[in-house]
Amino acid sequence: MNKMVNWFLAVSLLLVAACVTNSSDNRKTIFNINLDDDLTSLDPAFARNQNAIWMDNQLYNGLVQLDDNLKVKPCIAKNWEISADGLQYIFHLRNDVFFQDDDRFKNGIGRKVKATDFVYSFGRLIDAKVGSSGSWIFSDKVAGMQSFMALNDSTFRIQLRQPFPPMLGLLSSAYCSVVPHEVVDFYGKISGATLWVLVRLSLSTGKRARFWCF
Repeated sequence: MNKMVNWFLAVSLLLVAACVTNSSDNRKTIFNINLDDDLTSLDPAFARNQNAIWMDNQLYNGLVQLDDNLKVKPCIAKNWEISADGLQYIFHLRNDVFFQDDDRFKNGIGRKVKATDFVYSFGRLIDAKVGSSGSWIFSDKVAGMQSFMALNDSTFRIQLRQPFPPMLGLLSSAYCSVVPHEVVDFYGKISGATLWVLVRLSLSTGKRARFWCF
Protein backbone atom coordinates (compact mmCIF):
# COMPACT_ATOMS: atom_id res chain seq x y z
CA MET A 1 0.00 0.00 0.00
CA ASN A 2 2.83 2.41 0.85
CA LYS A 3 4.39 1.78 -2.53
CA MET A 4 1.17 2.69 -4.32
CA VAL A 5 0.79 5.86 -2.26
CA ASN A 6 4.36 6.90 -3.06
CA TRP A 7 3.84 6.17 -6.77
CA PHE A 8 0.76 8.36 -6.82
CA LEU A 9 2.47 11.25 -5.02
CA ALA A 10 5.60 11.10 -7.12
CA VAL A 11 4.13 11.13 -10.60
CA SER A 12 1.58 13.82 -9.83
CA LEU A 13 2.11 17.37 -11.07
CA LEU A 14 -0.43 18.96 -8.75
CA LEU A 15 -2.37 22.04 -9.83
CA VAL A 16 -3.58 24.81 -7.52
CA ALA A 17 -7.24 24.21 -8.26
CA ALA A 18 -10.31 22.46 -6.88
CA CYS A 19 -8.68 21.98 -3.47
CA VAL A 20 -10.19 22.64 -0.05
CA THR A 21 -8.03 23.40 2.98
CA ASN A 22 -9.04 21.89 6.30
CA SER A 23 -9.31 24.77 8.77
CA SER A 24 -8.38 22.49 11.67
CA ASP A 25 -5.07 21.56 10.04
CA ASN A 26 -3.97 23.88 7.25
CA ARG A 27 -0.97 21.68 6.51
CA LYS A 28 -3.30 19.27 4.74
CA THR A 29 -4.90 19.79 1.34
CA ILE A 30 -7.92 17.66 0.46
CA PHE A 31 -9.20 17.17 -3.06
CA ASN A 32 -12.89 16.21 -3.24
CA ILE A 33 -14.50 14.68 -6.32
CA ASN A 34 -17.58 12.51 -6.88
CA LEU A 35 -17.38 9.77 -9.51
CA ASP A 36 -20.15 7.48 -10.71
CA ASP A 37 -17.94 4.42 -11.06
CA ASP A 38 -14.69 2.91 -9.77
CA LEU A 39 -11.34 4.00 -11.11
CA THR A 40 -9.39 1.30 -12.90
CA SER A 41 -6.05 3.13 -13.03
CA LEU A 42 -4.34 6.43 -12.26
CA ASP A 43 -1.66 5.75 -14.87
CA PRO A 44 -2.18 8.24 -17.73
CA ALA A 45 -1.16 5.56 -20.23
CA PHE A 46 -4.50 3.92 -19.37
CA ALA A 47 -6.78 6.96 -19.31
CA ARG A 48 -9.40 5.15 -21.39
CA ASN A 49 -12.64 6.27 -19.73
CA GLN A 50 -14.15 9.53 -18.56
CA ASN A 51 -13.49 9.01 -14.85
CA ALA A 52 -9.83 8.20 -15.43
CA ILE A 53 -9.50 11.21 -17.71
CA TRP A 54 -11.08 13.53 -15.12
CA MET A 55 -8.71 12.34 -12.39
CA ASP A 56 -5.61 12.30 -14.58
CA ASN A 57 -6.32 15.85 -15.72
CA GLN A 58 -6.18 16.93 -12.07
CA LEU A 59 -2.93 15.09 -11.40
CA TYR A 60 -0.76 15.33 -14.48
CA ASN A 61 0.32 17.78 -17.15
CA GLY A 62 1.47 17.50 -20.74
CA LEU A 63 3.04 19.66 -23.40
CA VAL A 64 -0.17 21.53 -24.22
CA GLN A 65 -3.73 21.88 -22.94
CA LEU A 66 -7.08 23.20 -24.15
CA ASP A 67 -8.60 26.49 -23.07
CA ASP A 68 -12.31 27.11 -22.42
CA ASN A 69 -12.87 27.48 -26.17
CA LEU A 70 -11.10 24.18 -26.89
CA LYS A 71 -8.14 25.99 -28.43
CA VAL A 72 -4.65 24.60 -27.84
CA LYS A 73 -2.54 26.64 -25.43
CA PRO A 74 0.83 26.12 -23.70
CA CYS A 75 1.24 23.93 -20.66
CA ILE A 76 4.69 22.46 -19.89
CA ALA A 77 5.72 23.55 -23.37
CA LYS A 78 5.90 27.34 -23.34
CA ASN A 79 5.98 27.52 -27.14
CA TRP A 80 6.59 25.36 -30.21
CA GLU A 81 7.32 25.33 -33.91
CA ILE A 82 5.93 23.14 -36.67
CA SER A 83 8.08 22.56 -39.75
CA ALA A 84 6.84 23.80 -43.12
CA ASP A 85 6.22 20.21 -44.28
CA GLY A 86 4.22 19.44 -41.13
CA LEU A 87 6.47 16.53 -40.15
CA GLN A 88 8.39 18.00 -37.20
CA TYR A 89 6.99 19.45 -33.99
CA ILE A 90 9.57 21.12 -31.75
CA PHE A 91 8.53 22.06 -28.21
CA HIS A 92 10.40 24.38 -25.84
CA LEU A 93 9.74 23.44 -22.23
CA ARG A 94 9.28 25.63 -19.17
CA ASN A 95 12.10 25.45 -16.63
CA ASP A 96 9.93 25.76 -13.51
CA VAL A 97 8.03 22.44 -13.56
CA PHE A 98 9.04 19.73 -11.07
CA PHE A 99 7.85 16.24 -10.23
CA GLN A 100 6.46 15.65 -6.75
CA ASP A 101 9.02 14.67 -4.10
CA ASP A 102 9.73 10.94 -3.78
CA ASP A 103 12.50 8.71 -2.46
CA ARG A 104 13.28 7.59 -5.99
CA PHE A 105 14.74 11.03 -6.72
CA LYS A 106 18.09 12.28 -5.40
CA ASN A 107 17.71 13.31 -1.76
CA GLY A 108 13.99 12.56 -2.10
CA ILE A 109 13.38 15.88 -3.87
CA GLY A 110 11.36 15.97 -7.08
CA ARG A 111 13.51 16.92 -10.05
CA LYS A 112 12.82 19.23 -12.97
CA VAL A 113 10.81 17.87 -15.89
CA LYS A 114 13.08 17.40 -18.92
CA ALA A 115 12.61 16.63 -22.59
CA THR A 116 13.80 13.07 -21.98
CA ASP A 117 10.76 12.58 -19.73
CA PHE A 118 8.53 13.15 -22.73
CA VAL A 119 10.61 10.73 -24.81
CA TYR A 120 10.00 8.15 -22.09
CA SER A 121 6.32 8.95 -21.52
CA PHE A 122 5.38 8.98 -25.21
CA GLY A 123 7.47 5.87 -25.77
CA ARG A 124 5.32 4.06 -23.19
CA LEU A 125 2.26 4.71 -25.34
CA ILE A 126 3.67 2.75 -28.29
CA ASP A 127 5.50 0.11 -26.24
CA ALA A 128 3.74 -3.24 -26.76
CA LYS A 129 5.00 -4.41 -23.35
CA VAL A 130 3.09 -1.58 -21.67
CA GLY A 131 -0.04 -2.23 -23.70
CA SER A 132 -1.36 1.32 -23.38
CA SER A 133 -4.92 1.95 -24.50
CA GLY A 134 -3.60 5.24 -25.90
CA SER A 135 -1.27 3.66 -28.45
CA TRP A 136 -3.57 4.88 -31.24
CA ILE A 137 -2.36 8.45 -30.71
CA PHE A 138 1.05 7.69 -32.22
CA SER A 139 0.95 4.15 -33.61
CA ASP A 140 0.18 5.11 -37.21
CA LYS A 141 1.86 8.51 -37.09
CA VAL A 142 5.44 7.81 -36.02
CA ALA A 143 8.07 5.30 -37.15
CA GLY A 144 8.93 4.17 -33.63
CA MET A 145 10.74 5.31 -30.50
CA GLN A 146 13.32 7.15 -32.61
CA SER A 147 10.56 9.58 -33.60
CA PHE A 148 10.73 11.12 -30.11
CA MET A 149 13.93 13.03 -29.43
CA ALA A 150 15.29 15.27 -26.68
CA LEU A 151 17.44 17.85 -28.47
CA ASN A 152 18.48 19.14 -25.04
CA ASP A 153 16.94 19.25 -21.56
CA SER A 154 14.33 21.81 -22.59
CA THR A 155 13.73 20.99 -26.26
CA PHE A 156 11.63 18.03 -27.39
CA ARG A 157 10.96 16.96 -30.97
CA ILE A 158 8.35 14.70 -32.54
CA GLN A 159 8.95 13.40 -36.07
CA LEU A 160 5.82 12.31 -37.94
CA ARG A 161 5.68 9.90 -40.87
CA GLN A 162 3.26 12.18 -42.68
CA PRO A 163 1.55 15.49 -41.88
CA PHE A 164 -1.30 15.29 -39.38
CA PRO A 165 -2.80 18.75 -38.67
CA PRO A 166 -4.80 17.68 -35.55
CA MET A 167 -1.59 16.53 -33.81
CA LEU A 168 -1.45 19.43 -31.34
CA GLY A 169 -4.99 18.76 -30.21
CA LEU A 170 -4.23 15.08 -29.59
CA LEU A 171 -1.25 16.06 -27.44
CA SER A 172 -3.65 17.74 -24.99
CA SER A 173 -5.15 14.36 -24.06
CA ALA A 174 -4.49 12.75 -20.65
CA TYR A 175 -2.62 9.95 -22.43
CA CYS A 176 0.12 12.44 -23.32
CA SER A 177 0.89 13.41 -19.73
CA VAL A 178 4.49 13.25 -18.54
CA VAL A 179 5.69 10.77 -15.90
CA PRO A 180 9.21 10.14 -14.49
CA HIS A 181 10.89 6.87 -15.43
CA GLU A 182 12.49 6.44 -12.00
CA VAL A 183 9.13 6.22 -10.30
CA VAL A 184 7.27 4.17 -12.90
CA ASP A 185 10.15 1.69 -13.21
CA PHE A 186 10.25 1.19 -9.44
CA TYR A 187 6.56 1.12 -8.52
CA GLY A 188 5.00 -0.04 -11.76
CA LYS A 189 1.34 0.47 -12.62
CA ILE A 190 -1.38 0.88 -10.02
CA SER A 191 -4.92 -0.38 -10.37
CA GLY A 192 -7.72 -2.14 -8.55
CA ALA A 193 -10.25 -1.58 -5.79
CA THR A 194 -7.72 0.08 -3.44
CA LEU A 195 -7.68 3.25 -5.53
CA TRP A 196 -10.37 4.97 -3.50
CA VAL A 197 -8.29 4.57 -0.34
CA LEU A 198 -5.17 5.50 -2.28
CA VAL A 199 -6.68 8.78 -3.43
CA ARG A 200 -7.80 9.70 0.07
CA LEU A 201 -4.45 8.87 1.65
CA SER A 202 -2.36 10.52 -1.02
CA LEU A 203 -4.23 13.79 -1.06
CA SER A 204 -4.51 14.21 2.70
CA THR A 205 -1.02 13.31 3.86
CA GLY A 206 0.05 16.92 4.22
CA LYS A 207 3.31 16.27 2.38
CA ARG A 208 4.93 19.26 0.74
CA ALA A 209 3.99 19.68 -2.89
CA ARG A 210 5.38 21.98 -5.56
CA PHE A 211 2.69 23.98 -7.28
CA TRP A 212 2.77 25.96 -10.49
CA CYS A 213 0.13 27.81 -12.45
CA PHE A 214 -0.36 30.22 -15.35
